[in-house]
Amino acid sequence: MPPVTRRYLPLVRLGLLAAWLAVPASPARAAEPAAPDLWKNIACELAYLPAAPCHASWEGYALTAAFGAALAAALRYDTDGYAWTQAHRTPWQDKVMPPVTLLGDAWLHLGGYAALYQFGSAADQRAAAMAVEGQAGVAVVSLVLKAAFTSPRPDASSGPQQRRWFTLRFSDASFPSGHAMTAFCGAAILGDAYHAEWLTYPLAALVAYSRVYTQRHFPADVVAGAGLGVLIGQAVLACHARTDSEPAVHFTLDPGSERARVEVTWHY
Repeated sequence: MPPVTRRYLPLVRLGLLAAWLAVPASPARAAEPAAPDLWKNIACELAYLPAAPCHASWEGYALTAAFGAALAAALRYDTDGYAWTQAHRTPWQDKVMPPVTLLGDAWLHLGGYAALYQFGSAADQRAAAMAVEGQAGVAVVSLVLKAAFTSPRPDASSGPQQRRWFTLRFSDASFPSGHAMTAFCGAAILGDAYHAEWLTYPLAALVAYSRVYTQRHFPADVVAGAGLGVLIGQAVLACHARTDSEPAVHFTLDPGSERARVEVTWHY
């Protein structure tokens, strides 16, 4: 991670937490229905992934084919695309891309969703809770695939890059990009909830590009992460649309008189 990103990340996280604790809690709402089984929801969403073609429309088939073609092209020209990005670095991108890449940080997403749940409307709560469920799916899929492929990240200190697979170096696996998965999963769920796909997807694409620009990923990593993130987000939406169930995650913020208390609760 570039030094400037390492400087920004703790500050952004602390700032988000401070702002969250400083805002008074919203008035009490009507009692909410009991949260369903979190793991059952996640299992439903993960089971949807390999079965997605069975639920897809012709538009879904077309998008799946486009994703497959994009991933195949990215794998074919992986190192060339990475080299092209590094050869076209500019001063303004050097300043902008490190902060942009933070928009794919999973902890920042979770903090933002918790704040949206605490201070938003009932519709905001549902969107935030579904987004957290999506991030749980992202974590599972990302860890499994990174461990399966164990492809190292680009070496920023060396010259021309060579893509390697199955190195068994689990600590620095690159494929797929977790930041891209996080950003695109959030884009799919929040874009659907607020009818703002025109905004969420371009922001997610910018995060994906920033991961290549900041020398953390190859192009194929972010293309795979983008496709999987959208698929996981759509799986969450489809499972809840089919069952009309409440999301399994609930947040509580109690400022209290002496110290603040933050709870994340679920049933399992």
